[in-house]
Amino acid sequence: MTVTRIVLIILLIALLLPPGIVQSQDYILGPRDLLKIDVYDHKDLETRVRISEDGKITFPLLGEVRAAGLTVQGLEREITRLLADGYIIHPHVGVFVEEFRVVVYVTGEVRKPGSFPYEAGMTVLKAIALAGGLTDKAAPSRTQIIRKTSGKEDTLRAKMEDAILPEDVIVVPESFF
Repeated sequence: MTVTRIVLIILLIALLLPPGIVQSQDYILGPRDLLKIDVYDHKDLETRVRISEDGKITFPLLGEVRAAGLTVQGLEREITRLLADGYIIHPHVGVFVEEFRVVVYVTGEVRKPGSFPYEAGMTVLKAIALAGGLTDKAAPSRTQIIRKTSGKEDTLRAKMEDAILPEDVIVVPESFF
């Protein structure tokens, strides 16, 4: 296999990966993300922490630090800045997302609307099952998926066997009859 062919295959694979994997530097941290934070040469500050619903983490020496809304590099810079302010000389901070918040939302005519953990290969049917199934008033043939891509919201007609993506919103409308 030639080098050109290998490079082409790698580029093709990168294009097919979900955006969060390819562009993890641009990933915006949010509630429920699980982080591992290391400070070089300070093993006692190694921390595994989940971002709280109000967007904060608790870090040794610093207490509460706002994490939601920042990128991984943004949080590294913030913790570095705070530690350099009287705690550690020239700190080197590494932040790693160990577990991304991945949920799907199911709303409408289901028994328990809400957010549910996403699993790879999840279908519309499985998400509805996690939401307790359909109510008697449901119109499953008109189910929709609302999906955000590149900051734009798309509404797709859904079949029960359709695969869904993290952060999709599944809407099961009410039947007219």
